[in-house]
Amino acid sequence: MTDRPAASDIELDSRVARGKRVLMYAAFAMLLFFLLSLLNFVLAGGRMGLRDTARWDETVAWPFIPLPAFLVIAAGIAAAVGVFMAVPYFRHDTADDLVLMGGVSIVLFGFMSLFFAGVYTSTVGISTGFDSYPEQGLGWHWIAAVIQVPAVVALAVRGASLYRAHRNRLSQNEA
Repeated sequence: MTDRPAASDIELDSRVARGKRVLMYAAFAMLLFFLLSLLNFVLAGGRMGLRDTARWDETVAWPFIPLPAFLVIAAGIAAAVGVFMAVPYFRHDTADDLVLMGGVSIVLFGFMSLFFAGVYTSTVGISTGFDSYPEQGLGWHWIAAVIQVPAVVALAVRGASLYRAHRNRLSQNEA
């Protein structure tokens, strides 16, 4: 009788681990994209984007290696898929992974993709109305941030339901 719950817990843990693994692969891709941006920053004389000014002599014009939006969007999709792979299988004792996935989704895939959208501008992106480069709008990288919204909502709903179930269990044990 005790083997059955333990076996199902192991299966649930492995499903959560698979989803977390997919999210972490996508996070590694975002780390590589950030390192690419740092390389561009150094080579472009401390310049981060077309609107920024050089702080030292430029080796090459910004960006030396452009970051296509579809790569950031693909990483964002992979991260959301990883979250949705894990969400149904979280238990109270794996809630720390739920919080980790939420934080990574918000910070790395939310804020960083918005950063990339502002730095790697596009002539076909959303117009920002800046004077220095009016033809340059936000790059399409921001789509990766929008993709994270349903994933973060799913994590919040699952976290709230786990908290409610845990609180009810504690109140029943006290009675």
